[in-house]
Amino acid sequence: MKYITLTIGLFIVNFAFGQHLYTEKYDECKLSRFCLDCGDTKAEPPIDFVTDFLSSLNEKSLKKIKGSIAVQILIDSIGKPCLLSAQNETNVKSSKIKLQTGINNTNNWLPAITKGKAESASVSLLLIFEDGKLVIRRRNFDSKNQSNMKSVGTSDIKGTRESKLSESWTVYNQSNSKLPWDMSRVVLTDKNNTLWVGTDNGIAVMKGENIEIINSNNSKLRPTKYNENQTSSIRGGAVDQLNNKWFFGGYELYKFDNKNWTVFDSLNSPIGWMRKIHVDKKNNLFLTSSKGVVKYDGNSWSIIDTSNSKLPSNKASGVFVDSKERLWIGTYDGNIRIDNDNTTDFNNSKSPLKEGAISQMHEDKFGNLWFDLYNNDDKSKGGMFILRTNGQWESIRPKNSKLFTVNDINNFLLDEDKNILWIALNSVGLIKYDITNDKWETYTNENSNVPSIHVMQLTKDKNGIIWAATFAGLIKLNAE
Repeated sequence: MKYITLTIGLFIVNFAFGQHLYTEKYDECKLSRFCLDCGDTKAEPPIDFVTDFLSSLNEKSLKKIKGSIAVQILIDSIGKPCLLSAQNETNVKSSKIKLQTGINNTNNWLPAITKGKAESASVSLLLIFEDGKLVIRRRNFDSKNQSNMKSVGTSDIKGTRESKLSESWTVYNQSNSKLPWDMSRVVLTDKNNTLWVGTDNGIAVMKGENIEIINSNNSKLRPTKYNENQTSSIRGGAVDQLNNKWFFGGYELYKFDNKNWTVFDSLNSPIGWMRKIHVDKKNNLFLTSSKGVVKYDGNSWSIIDTSNSKLPSNKASGVFVDSKERLWIGTYDGNIRIDNDNTTDFNNSKSPLKEGAISQMHEDKFGNLWFDLYNNDDKSKGGMFILRTNGQWESIRPKNSKLFTVNDINNFLLDEDKNILWIALNSVGLIKYDITNDKWETYTNENSNVPSIHVMQLTKDKNGIIWAATFAGLIKLNAE
């Protein structure tokens, strides 16, 4: 492969994200505090960066790769690079080309310098693969002129013919509502049927047509490290049994008791970079991270990891407590179930839990357990599954379709009143599965007004309406 050397400062992008700029996240970087492309003197790559980077990639994959990959690299104060996030828009998976290895194995950069002192900063590069050549461009960030941000994208899978779609959606965004930011990741319905929308610049509280904004100026939500006028991204949330609202944004966890905000971080709790959140019927809070599972009972914290349990790995992907008070924990190296003092390891089982990591679970009114299983190496072994009360497993996927063999599931919602399963499929959009009639529909931004291929979370309000947070606004299912 030929290459063109790194072009510095080729274009400026008005981006506004949290600590991870892109949807493909890597959690191996150790630093929790860094700024975005900051410094009186910016971090600079070594002269041999391109050569080093290419030498670590998979040669076979490089011969056929086409497209671009945006990467966010953390450069610490001694110049060591570490891949934080990526947005891969090529025809080859990041794992196949060994993207993370390629970035992390390059020589040290010159770190960012502010007032004569080295500091940690993240840098964004755009890697363009075309006609056997590699062009690398640097993305500069203008934090003084931040504008609204959204990601629309092109679906990886062709959607259902528009004339055959049974639903339509109303879109709320910054241009037609008081929503503070188009890029949203969290949507929750609380006990009062109030909607809470977590965006990359504050939380929108929707009561009917009224929208109130909570941000770093009127609450304890923290601003971004690179722009004090912008609130850090909200990446996950839940409502507990007492109607407290919980949100997390990277390394901070927020609790709102409907009067006051409480902030938990590394100084007053054992939390790290959080992936998933779950609240059980007894109001215990569970958080997954690369350090295991953290539990908070309202008074004290505890940690479940490889040192005190049979957890296969500390890289926890999902957590759930069922009606029998059994604790299910998914990791990227296997899943376990803890039932009092007994632990079941599924790595040697004949169930789907041997093949994929638990990402999300739901227990229906009959006691059946619904699973979203993640498998990065073989998507055909991941996807949606049901464990029936009789112990039988069922795979949920359309026949003769690549629907769940290409992309990962961001979230799912089972509407038990209508017997409809909604699935947010990454880089596609929304999937509707009419269980009664065994009918599948795929909603993308090309065949419907679902505005983005990145649908992140779903909720159902007390009126039976489905809502979804997307990277290009909030959407509401239109009533029949």
